[in-house]
Amino acid sequence: MKICILCTSYPRTKNDYWVPFMHSWARELAKTEDVTVVTSGGANTKDYEVRDNVKIHRFNYFYPKNLQVLTYTGGMGESFKKSFLAKLQAPFFMLSFMLKSLKIAKNCDVINAHWVLSGLAALPLKFFYKKPVVLTEHGGSIRALPKSLNRFVLKRMNIVTSAHDDIIGAVKGMEVKNVVNIRNFLNEDRFLKKHDKNTIKKKLKIKNELIVTFIGRFEPLKDPLTIVNSIPYVIKSMKNVKFIMIGDGHLKEDIENRIEKLNIRKYMIMPGPTADVDNFLAISDVFIACSATENCFSTTILEAMLSKVPCIITKAGMTEKFFSHKQYAYLVDKKNPKLLGESIVELLNDKNLRQKLSKNGLEFLDKYEFRNQAIINKIIKILKNSIIVKATNN
Repeated sequence: MKICILCTSYPRTKNDYWVPFMHSWARELAKTEDVTVVTSGGANTKDYEVRDNVKIHRFNYFYPKNLQVLTYTGGMGESFKKSFLAKLQAPFFMLSFMLKSLKIAKNCDVINAHWVLSGLAALPLKFFYKKPVVLTEHGGSIRALPKSLNRFVLKRMNIVTSAHDDIIGAVKGMEVKNVVNIRNFLNEDRFLKKHDKNTIKKKLKIKNELIVTFIGRFEPLKDPLTIVNSIPYVIKSMKNVKFIMIGDGHLKEDIENRIEKLNIRKYMIMPGPTADVDNFLAISDVFIACSATENCFSTTILEAMLSKVPCIITKAGMTEKFFSHKQYAYLVDKKNPKLLGESIVELLNDKNLRQKLSKNGLEFLDKYEFRNQAIINKIIKILKNSIIVKATNN
């Protein structure tokens, strides 16, 4: 089966932290299928490459290339809102996306579009080439795009899938049929392997400190500033702690300014954007996800659980429906730095609870079908069924 994946952004290198689940998705499919990706380019991207048997084609939408700002500069929605240049580039982005997709996807059997904008780019393929389109929505489009545009695109897809129950509910609320729950892949080989923790800590100049880690975009959706503001409440009770914050985005300057104002620089490690998140999780004692919007099912939370790291998660969206407090994760109120800080102290001081959450995290992944073999079987079945149904209708 020849699968063409369309996505607005894709990891630029094997070690890139941008949407890492996209390459996991393509890589797992490429183990048995012929997989091609069409995605956007950035300042330092190759126009074509093959990675783990995945053929990656990138389109450029503005010149010079280093002025492209819609993707790889933060969340695409945030870039559009905050940059006039991004607004100017938007129509060129979509036109370039459609033209590249028409060229590359002509001989594929099925289109797998990720996010609604990719589904919009796939509509000419559906019309001219009669290709079935399976759209996988990760949430950003539903939250950021006009409901009328979402409905227009989603109702024209053969099948819509998502890993997020709230997104599935929202899509069904638009009277869209054929909506299916499919989880995102995790890089099991990477996160389950044995890491040399002593070497990693030595490189980061960590001695006996306990490690609290955040991994994610520095954007309002992920609310990293609440973590920064919680740190004084932690160090008030304990000094042997380090906070690792991995990411980049529009809030980076605000975070840096807040760190300086609170005089907590010596407690911080900020390696910048990196894909070596498995190394950081391997030495972490606690992982924090503090979105004020939704945590179900954030890839970074799932990767932390796969790495056996206990998680502190904010009560946002559907979080409490799945993550039982002190069973699968430690739940806290959103946008409450004092409470978050006190929760970090409690969990760092309770080794038994950390061990319990670490063990139960793997059980959580099994219970909700986040292991790769179950996911790949379901995806391939859905993609093949879409081809059969399309052929029958024709």
